Amino acid sequence: TRRKIYGKLRKDFCLREVKMSSTLAKKRKIEIPKLHYHVGFIGSGNMARALVEGITTTGQVPLSNITASATSEDSENLKMMKAFGINTTTSNRDVILTADVIVVAVKPHQVLHVLGQFEAIYAELSKSHVTPRNLRPVIVSVASSVSISEIERKTEVAWNISGSPVQGHLPVIRSLPNVAASVRAGVSAYSRGHYCNESDAVPFLSVFTLCGHCEEVAEEYLDTFKAFSGSGIAFMSVILEAMADGGVLVGLPRAMAQKIAAYTMIGAGKVVTEGGKNPSLVREVSCSSPGGTSIHGLEVLEQGGLRASLMGAIKRSIERAQELRPRLQNDQS
Repeated sequence: TRRKIYGKLRKDFCLREVKMSSTLAKKRKIEIPKLHYHVGFIGSGNMARALVEGITTTGQVPLSNITASATSEDSENLKMMKAFGINTTTSNRDVILTADVIVVAVKPHQVLHVLGQFEAIYAELSKSHVTPRNLRPVIVSVASSVSISEIERKTEVAWNISGSPVQGHLPVIRSLPNVAASVRAGVSAYSRGHYCNESDAVPFLSVFTLCGHCEEVAEEYLDTFKAFSGSGIAFMSVILEAMADGGVLVGLPRAMAQKIAAYTMIGAGKVVTEGGKNPSLVREVSCSSPGGTSIHGLEVLEQGGLRASLMGAIKRSIERAQELRPRLQNDQS
């Protein structure tokens, strides 16, 4: 029975791969359309760079449509952003002027301070009769532990349209991507604010899906997703490194062992995400031989407590995010 299951799993997976290859071949004949959205980054740290790298490698957003800001021209972060060929600036005003999607990518304790500048910048633009490219850009915060309500209190702005004063909230989205966005394999959990409807979210999704998978969740689950997709990258890297070390232990060259471990992890993920298989079934068919190599290896993993350790690591990551929230609020006050 297990061999039949394994044969069907392998057949299904191979057929799916053939269909995907055929689809990709057809797509390659079609020129990928350019996105017309302009994207701005306030802050140029690790997460901003990962997103910019993912976006720029697609070729779907012209480099001239992307702007990143930092506090100093001499900032190492800004220099690295310049290397992508995008626009850089030390003025957040420039980002607000040009962007349809504004990604606030500063440290969590700096988020509300940066957003506090928006009202003054809009007032100055209105007074100077300068109209931004988009009067209602979507504000995307990628900081953990800063709630949508806190952000929305800082993003109510006023401006003049043909001499008539208008006041309202900018649409807000909280998103927690991970660094795999740099290779377009990221996972971004996101929640829309009270003033962000589905059409407001379209520019955000158009840009962020270039970097991987986007999953809308209730805000209360964002910290949980952070543990999975953010901290999870670190956890999977430890497993990958340990697998590579095991390969070296049994005589494989380091570079080869690392590459094989990485592709093995990618393959396991694809069987689940693209093949639609439950991880327990994948494990079962991989251990189909009584007394075989895989079941003996799994015995060692169970004895070492791998499963319990991973579950505990995720739980502890969530607890830490909750512990940091009061400290963050004190830093912002």
